[in-house]
Amino acid sequence: MRPAADIPKDILADTSVTLTRQDLIDLEHSLKDAMRSFLPFTSYSLYFPREDAPPPELRYDADARELLLPLTLVGRTLGVFVARGVRLKAPKAMPPLYQAMAGKVLEQMLLYKRSVTDALTGLSNREHFQQTLTREIALIRHCLEATSGGRSDPDVQCFSAALGVILLDLDNFQWINERYGYALGDEMVAKVGASLAEACPRHATAARIHNDTFAVLLPDASAKGALQLAEQVRQAIGDLGFQDEVTGDRIGISASLGYANYPQCLRGPQLERSPAEAARILMRAAAKAVGTSKDHGRNRVFGFQDIVRTGGRILEVLPMQRLSVTLGRGVGAQEGLRYLVWSPRFQERAMEARLSGDERLLGRSPALYKGEIVLTEVQEDLAIAEVLHAGDPSWAPEPGDRLTLIQERDSLFASRPAEGCAPGSAQRDMLTGLYAYRDFLSFFERGRGRADEFCVVLTRVAQPSGEPGQREAGQREPGREAEPDQRGGAVRRLDAAVAQVAALAESLLLPLARPSLPAERNGKPARPGGGRFGLGGLVHFLPGADGAEVLAKAEELCSQAAMEHGLDLAVGVYRHPCLKYAKADALDCARKALEHALLLPAPRVARFDSLSLNVSGDRLFASGDLYAAVEEFKLSLLADPSNVLARTSLGICHAQLGKPDLARREFELVVAAEPGDVMAHYNLGWACQRLGETGLARQAYQRCLELDPAHCYSLLRLGSLAESDGLLDEAEELYARALAAPGGEAAALRPLARVALAKGQTDRARELLHLAIGANHNDALALSMLARLYLDAGEDPQIAEVLARQSAALMPERQEHWDALVTALTRQGRLEEARKAASRTRP
Repeated sequence: MRPAADIPKDILADTSVTLTRQDLIDLEHSLKDAMRSFLPFTSYSLYFPREDAPPPELRYDADARELLLPLTLVGRTLGVFVARGVRLKAPKAMPPLYQAMAGKVLEQMLLYKRSVTDALTGLSNREHFQQTLTREIALIRHCLEATSGGRSDPDVQCFSAALGVILLDLDNFQWINERYGYALGDEMVAKVGASLAEACPRHATAARIHNDTFAVLLPDASAKGALQLAEQVRQAIGDLGFQDEVTGDRIGISASLGYANYPQCLRGPQLERSPAEAARILMRAAAKAVGTSKDHGRNRVFGFQDIVRTGGRILEVLPMQRLSVTLGRGVGAQEGLRYLVWSPRFQERAMEARLSGDERLLGRSPALYKGEIVLTEVQEDLAIAEVLHAGDPSWAPEPGDRLTLIQERDSLFASRPAEGCAPGSAQRDMLTGLYAYRDFLSFFERGRGRADEFCVVLTRVAQPSGEPGQREAGQREPGREAEPDQRGGAVRRLDAAVAQVAALAESLLLPLARPSLPAERNGKPARPGGGRFGLGGLVHFLPGADGAEVLAKAEELCSQAAMEHGLDLAVGVYRHPCLKYAKADALDCARKALEHALLLPAPRVARFDSLSLNVSGDRLFASGDLYAAVEEFKLSLLADPSNVLARTSLGICHAQLGKPDLARREFELVVAAEPGDVMAHYNLGWACQRLGETGLARQAYQRCLELDPAHCYSLLRLGSLAESDGLLDEAEELYARALAAPGGEAAALRPLARVALAKGQTDRARELLHLAIGANHNDALALSMLARLYLDAGEDPQIAEVLARQSAALMPERQEHWDALVTALTRQGRLEEARKAASRTRP
């Protein structure tokens, strides 16, 4: 128990975390609600006297019914709350009481700030960061989920459909603590926190997660935006310098950073997890990216989505030309991915040779690749790979070598025979009798060259649960790692299951092959065969097989495996020729079919078709690669012109790429095919409105309301059209209906405030804008409107400055945000800052 003398008499006297004017601005709406709980008023304002001005006095003007309450905490006056429309029965006795109650409100705000703040850095603490991230994910999910009228409108700003999380860890910080002491370490952490706060925009949330680990939540951030901010933070930390007072040593510091984006970095079932769980998964993804940054030399930035492309490294060289690598399912690795192997000692770099004191030669040395490998068994955190081709037998892969993802068509060794895979020398899997995956690739390359038509079948075996009552393989109690014998048992059960499926597949699939050789070719005809495809997968090559027969037998395979062995299978089938795909694309197309099959109910069998391309296009769309998604959706329509889902997705891609004419053409076809689809009419209305055809747009939105009277986005669009025609009462009625509709709260408040301003109802507009910002604290347009309202009312320009800065940071392309900031700075007499802000605007 602590001695009484050690217990502080006044916890508010602690100045490690204090309440500032900025906090009053940020929490203005909460302050107003707290004051209204004991002081009735019709309107209010908040202003801040100059630092050199005399302290403001408590004053009540009975004639104007105005009460001026100085907001004082621990002897410091932070600002003045002006309440209007106040009636006091005791004009002399009541004001001091109200001021004391206002002080209690400030104390509550201070205690709240301390509960969410890291005392050493002044940043958010871990708990507050997790809560904020969870809330943002929940809001994004609400925005993306289908309502009664369909998905939200990307142009109606409610919540952004993405966010970024940046995680950073200081390099060699434990060594600094041990060498120079923890006091200097704390000083470093504090300065890093200050540097991080300065580098981050106002709408970002920066936090200290643990010791020397920091995190940033960046709303509405693409992968590019997260990368740019991460690089700024890395450079800012690198510019810091410290000196040890004891030794006089100058100490530099650096950080390794990683970032991940939501929802792009979550896959499949992860997207269905609760927001709190999704937040932890996202943090784990960012942590994996930090680990990759450190693994690649520290003091750099890595994105989670880049790990599977360029973040791999060889861990160990195993017998029989096998390797273990740092790529697992956790970072999106899959069996069949191919990589070039290169040594970091011989990567592409600048070269210089001096011929004399005044003459030199400059150039770049090319990257030297040791060979090519393929992932054959992918586990959660690592994978087993096999060497496909070696560039120089005397220069073998070794631990520490790096990996770069390639497609088969991009192989530098495609023209060479695969090492160790000459006919007759291929190794067979002892359990199944099938080719090892590397040897199957060599067999497949030879076989497909001899066949004009063939099928490729990929089969995935779900991990069996073992004895009844046991946990499924790979599952374990939270917080406990699986024991080695448990992991080994899971692998043995999976191997046994694969052997059972291989026997069934051989009897059902191989007889479907019809080996043949065109007359103009010489040599042997292509033979059917199969191989292992990772721990739980099989791949079969069936030359001349009929696609319909293969699908029927694949369904029979799934049914027999379920009935005879209790196994759950997914099968993807690709038949060549198909569309414009080359033979080298066959395995990739079969993999897309397998991904499609995994989304289906049993029997989970899918042929590579229009829907498989839809699944692939949706994945590309979610990752932000719109141009690649457009190509997939076009191919999907080429395979099936009646695929309404693909046509809708293609129209949405065109819309996001700024091509409303192309989007309108697709949406018209969708409406013709699905006249009862609400979102089809809405999308068409949006495209017409973008093209200036407001009459057609209005008709489309009204048709939406005929189909669904509560479709909030159609109500909002019709309201905006009425507002642009000057029909304020009609616009207000439509916006009010949208506000009452499901999903309309975050989107309708700002338009209602805009109408209130047009009608001269400034107090109501202020209230609506505060509600809009409360519903979405990153609503840049609401922030800008509120800043302009403060300026037009002649109130404190400091509040307007904060609001305008945040809106300009969120939407720097909007001229009005910078205009409001320039005006707010000018009114405060900060002319040089106003000039700099004006330079950011358009000429």
